[in-house]
Amino acid sequence: MPSLPQEILIAKASQWQSRFRGNTADFNEEVTNKGVCLGLSVWRLYCTLTGKYKEYENLLKLIYEADPLADNISPEVHQAFETFIQNTIWLHRTLGIEAGSTQSHMQGALETLFKRKGEAFPLTYHHQLAGVLSEEELKALVSTYLTINPNLQQGVGFTLGCHEHAISITRVGNQIEVVDPAYGKVWSIEIPQKETVEDKAAALKAVVNQMFVELLGSALHFDEAQFQGTYHGVRMHVYSRLHNPTPAVLPTVYPPANELLTPIYEKRKDSLAQQGAHSKDSALDFAIQNGDSKLVLYLEQALGHEKLEACKKHALATAVSYGQFEFVKRYYKKEHVDQNVMVEAYSNGDPQIINFLLEKGHRFEKNAFEYALAESARKDQGYTFNLLMEYYNKFHTEQAALINPAQLATAGKERMPLLNIAAKHSSIEVMRMLLKANVDLSLTDASGRNCLHYLSPQQTKLFVDIATRKPELLLTKDKKGQSPIFRLYKEGKEASEQICALLIKKGDWYEAYILALIHNNQNLIKQCRENIPFSTMLKQGGDSRIGTNRFVELCERTQFEAGRTAPFFQALAGMNYREQTQDTLHDIYLLALKHAHKETISSVLQVPTFDQNALFKKGPIVALHPWPQLTQRPELFDLIASKVDISKLSQDSLIEYYLLALQHKKIDLCKEVSSRIVDKSTLLLKSPRSGTDPYDFFEKDENLFNQIIKPIPIDGLKSEALNQIYKLGLLHNNQAIYSKCIKKLQEDPQFVARTDDLDWCYQKKNRILFKELFAIKAVSEEWCKRTFLTSMNENNYEVAAAILTRFPQLVNTEIDNINGNPQLPLWVAIHKQDAARCQFLLAHDADPYKKRLSVTLMAEGQRREPLKKLFDSHEASIKETQKQFLDVFEQLKEHKQWNLKQKYGFFGDYVNAISLPLGNNKVLHLPRELKETLELIQKACQETSLPLLKGHANKLTLGINALPDKIMPVALKQKLIEAMLPFKVVAPAHREAIQPMRAGPA
Repeated sequence: MPSLPQEILIAKASQWQSRFRGNTADFNEEVTNKGVCLGLSVWRLYCTLTGKYKEYENLLKLIYEADPLADNISPEVHQAFETFIQNTIWLHRTLGIEAGSTQSHMQGALETLFKRKGEAFPLTYHHQLAGVLSEEELKALVSTYLTINPNLQQGVGFTLGCHEHAISITRVGNQIEVVDPAYGKVWSIEIPQKETVEDKAAALKAVVNQMFVELLGSALHFDEAQFQGTYHGVRMHVYSRLHNPTPAVLPTVYPPANELLTPIYEKRKDSLAQQGAHSKDSALDFAIQNGDSKLVLYLEQALGHEKLEACKKHALATAVSYGQFEFVKRYYKKEHVDQNVMVEAYSNGDPQIINFLLEKGHRFEKNAFEYALAESARKDQGYTFNLLMEYYNKFHTEQAALINPAQLATAGKERMPLLNIAAKHSSIEVMRMLLKANVDLSLTDASGRNCLHYLSPQQTKLFVDIATRKPELLLTKDKKGQSPIFRLYKEGKEASEQICALLIKKGDWYEAYILALIHNNQNLIKQCRENIPFSTMLKQGGDSRIGTNRFVELCERTQFEAGRTAPFFQALAGMNYREQTQDTLHDIYLLALKHAHKETISSVLQVPTFDQNALFKKGPIVALHPWPQLTQRPELFDLIASKVDISKLSQDSLIEYYLLALQHKKIDLCKEVSSRIVDKSTLLLKSPRSGTDPYDFFEKDENLFNQIIKPIPIDGLKSEALNQIYKLGLLHNNQAIYSKCIKKLQEDPQFVARTDDLDWCYQKKNRILFKELFAIKAVSEEWCKRTFLTSMNENNYEVAAAILTRFPQLVNTEIDNINGNPQLPLWVAIHKQDAARCQFLLAHDADPYKKRLSVTLMAEGQRREPLKKLFDSHEASIKETQKQFLDVFEQLKEHKQWNLKQKYGFFGDYVNAISLPLGNNKVLHLPRELKETLELIQKACQETSLPLLKGHANKLTLGINALPDKIMPVALKQKLIEAMLPFKVVAPAHREAIQPMRAGPA
């Protein structure tokens, strides 16, 4: 087997199956079912032991590489899918359902497969074993079965199952292959050739050990802690192909199961009663499954009376499940039979066991009976379902609680009638039984669905049979508003003619017409067209899954298989357009536009009563807008333009017509139509009908703008239109237009808030207009941040300076970035070693004493050679300015002739004075009126911003001048003011460098 995971193979097969069975296909529900894995294993054994392995491998490759939903499927791929489905699901159901147990009845599975293919069964020997084994004991058993007698056997193949997982193993000659179909794993090895029997056995043992290490240990979960030790439910089904397929006497190749297992069980008598953690089966249960009387007798003796009694209840259930009547009788006790046993008895379908239990007086309880019915309906167990029907017929008079299966709606996760369950799982045999029993077809499940909601229309005969019995089921909607007729639209071509006849007979012309159109039944289309008008079909309420009119959906469709006439034209055949209403003509016009059908459009336009305003509107029912077709198909627009009378059009229609003419650049037509439009603002505004914005046309075509828009007087335009024409004037560099607009829009909120014009000015390097607009705009801080950074990166310091007049705080905010991390603009400039950028930022109050990590930006700039001179100069200017304030303070200290008065005594406190401690027990007394001056000097000495220092100097000068002469003498004032002048915020060389920088790039 190629390395192809089972899940992928089955998922593809499920898609293939859904093409023919519809959405009810339940193939995918069995993806992880061990029975499907088993079906693949049995199929592979068949192929390997009959020399067809290559055929099997190529078939799986075809499926793996194919697209099951493709339109063109080759006959080979078609056959591959069908073969796969038959040899997995069918075989699984043969083993797991009809036989009553998945692995215990494998002894007949291959025979069944050969018989089904019409071939003689070539395997003349098979062997079955199920038991409780350790890993080492299992290795020994595998070695036993892989040892072949070359004189008798051509090869051997077997399945090995444990922990709900099954794999297949084959040996032909010295070649061993192990396949895990669930995961698509293949393990292959050749046994080394040896001479002696002992050497051959040792070589095989080594191969088996390697097999367990590399594959079997993990595949069968022997490597998991919870399974360590003894493994319950090890099952082996061995098939041997002899050289002589029909010997007179069947040779004994392998010893029987009891001979293999007895010595193993002899070693562990104390644990024989132990049950498996998952299956709850003991060694006795496995012996019963094998039908091995000798092994059962041995185990009964080995267990002892007390342990045997404890095992008997489960042993009885096992015997019932596996159809072992001999052991049913052996272990029967009335108290051991519960409802699970009854369900198993009927599921297995052994009449001897069923009759035995009934004779003992055992009966179904209501819930168990309904569960068994539901399970058999789900799995299409016709034989079991029939037995349960017989049970009802025989015992319902004495068990009044039992409900007739034909009337039963089972309770589970959601209430569902048996017929719905059978339909959902394509259990055709069960459905036929229920119909024969006159099932109540009106029963619905919790979702409001009847059986036709689930039954695939591919089951034509059954579908038609049910619909014939109760036609109203076809149109019965579930809680989501969907009816079974929907599925016929998609999948029911074979049944369409018969269903149409039922609908017509019932008078449901609309549904019959839809069905006939979908499946292109010409005779039925003609019959329906003659009995239900086109307008009536249009007006039918939403009946599709998305709530729209399905007839309209069909009429809108333009893509069909080759040679198929579109339903729209089929429905129009023979129509008299003059008899149609205005609304119907409007909808026909829109559908004809969709199909680009000029003849139909002309036929509509020739109707004298047709309102030409409809040419530019959505339809009353058909939700199409004419704009897409009339813009994409020039020939359709020309046809409309040749027929329309603009004097009959409303203002709204004139606007749409004007926009269409713009689209096709029909300038003369644009002028003619626009001259009739009263509100000229609409020539520039987005259409509320079609959503078309004329700006898009004028933006790309200056000639169109100059001929259509430029002549329009702007005085009468609305604000929104003025904004449009203003932007177009900018784009086409028409100063006369945009200048007028700016004057009119200065108070307009939309104009003041927009920034696209500023962006345009920036891109076009129109700095004068940028400054003019910026001054009147209410720009956001976010926009200013973005534009400021852009201007800095492009060395456009003039724009950057303008922005800082509005938001000066930006220079000291982390709005820039390095590698995505927010950073101060000055640090980014230092990082890039951009001296001009640093000069600009410092001149605009960037704080060089902000810290980055533990170092100031001043220090960072001074340590970089290209920037050192600049930052040294800036720092010197700051210190020089601070020194001027200190000089003022020193002169205040030196002045001794302050007019101060003492309260009392020679050493008493001063009146109206402030005292400044100078250290060394010295105190400076100054007039209280100098308090603000001293505070300003103190603040300036701590300031590091040159522009702020300049501001402090101006305030200090004004403050000194304002002091009364009696507080500060005139001579001292003059001296202090001279100490502050000249105020040098920036060194001359630094100031000169700023001038060209402000001008920006040339």
